[in-house]
Amino acid sequence: MAETSRTTADRPVDGRTPPETTEEPVVRPVAMPPHNTHVVRRARLFAESHDLVLRDARLRERRFPVGEDGIRRAVHFPPGDLWETVRRSPGDRWGVLVFQGADGSELVRVPLAAWLPEAELAGVLELSPAQCLRRTGLEALVTHLGIPLEASAAPWDRAARDGERRGRPVARAEHRGLPRWHSWVRALGMLGWIVALVAVLAGGPSWARTVAAGALFLVPGADVVVRVTGWWRRRWSVDFVGAVSVEPSPAAEEVVTERFLRTAAVRVLPEDIVLTNTVGEERRLARRGDHGVTQLSRLIAPESGRPIAVEFRGGEGEARALLPWSHWFAGPQGDDRWKDLVRALGVPVSDERHGWTEGAKHWSEGHVLAEDARCMAPMGGAEARRRAGWYGTVVGRNEPLALVLLSAVLLPGAFRGTGAAVAAGILSGLTVGVVLVPQLCRALFSRVWFDRATGEGRGYG
Repeated sequence: MAETSRTTADRPVDGRTPPETTEEPVVRPVAMPPHNTHVVRRARLFAESHDLVLRDARLRERRFPVGEDGIRRAVHFPPGDLWETVRRSPGDRWGVLVFQGADGSELVRVPLAAWLPEAELAGVLELSPAQCLRRTGLEALVTHLGIPLEASAAPWDRAARDGERRGRPVARAEHRGLPRWHSWVRALGMLGWIVALVAVLAGGPSWARTVAAGALFLVPGADVVVRVTGWWRRRWSVDFVGAVSVEPSPAAEEVVTERFLRTAAVRVLPEDIVLTNTVGEERRLARRGDHGVTQLSRLIAPESGRPIAVEFRGGEGEARALLPWSHWFAGPQGDDRWKDLVRALGVPVSDERHGWTEGAKHWSEGHVLAEDARCMAPMGGAEARRRAGWYGTVVGRNEPLALVLLSAVLLPGAFRGTGAAVAAGILSGLTVGVVLVPQLCRALFSRVWFDRATGEGRGYG
């Protein structure tokens, strides 16, 4: 099958802004943490002319023609054993959509969970594979391409499918949590540390100490590059130019944090609704098409008759996002911000009585998006630091201790060594500093200001 890739000459001049994709259905990725928001803003799966287009986070496009010599059908494989799938391959928990050629060869694999914006918020038992297929926009995309959509009776088995595949590699429409080079650099650093340290213990050349310390520095150094690059992308992004931005306006009696007030937001763009939660995770919902947001619904408490939440609903009335009213629209500027949101979206608004689940302690218990209501509200300081932290959520919570202990082997050379031992000690000190200083600063900043709970009686808007 003919497959083409768009060259850099076809990209936008600034290299940061994706080209406009105005014709729905456009399939958008799952929500991503701050260091990976460029994936949410750039990666797309859509149709253009007679091609299926897969755009990645680097704005590279792979095109797969639809027709006689290209894609002829799409087959949805349901997940196999659910609990085993969630444990081993969570991206396949709602199954995989496979675009096939005339001979049944696989051309593109699309794990549904990688392309459902609210995938990390919806329970796997609360959303069927067929519902997930519709909400992602993949069902509408297949219809738009004019090819049949078939449902396989056999469940998806990634290992078996990989073992049976022969010939051309299959394009995988998946997103990496970290760039590929990050893993290679870290692996090279640990390997270099071990080899060089063995050489030192075996009486090798003195410069082996410097090599060992330098190799170990690559491990946290790779993390720093990813984090700084993510911050730089967000800092200079032009994605929100012209957007209608709705920020929280909590009620006077609510206890909130500076993190929530400064980070959480709902932005309305011509094609997307962008929701950013308290810890900076971002997701995008379509505004048009069968999988877009077509209605706003205020959930009303039966006893008091007051709003308690706002649901963003899709074409079949399903909830796609959930905002707690008391944190977003009950404050001094809440009425204006609610009107701004309604005006910007331009969709019907309805009020609906919300029935509490029997025995529930909070209105959101039992709601399919209860986790969304919690993430779009202020979090406790400890939880916010845990969810926003690099260690523990990205590369492992035990890594700081391990790197400090490994660095301690050569660190004394900076104080009482000579020659190469001094250089090794300095590099070991840098490793300790790169690991611990940002962590300590972040914890101090969080406790003193960013995540300190404050009452809103002073009139925050």
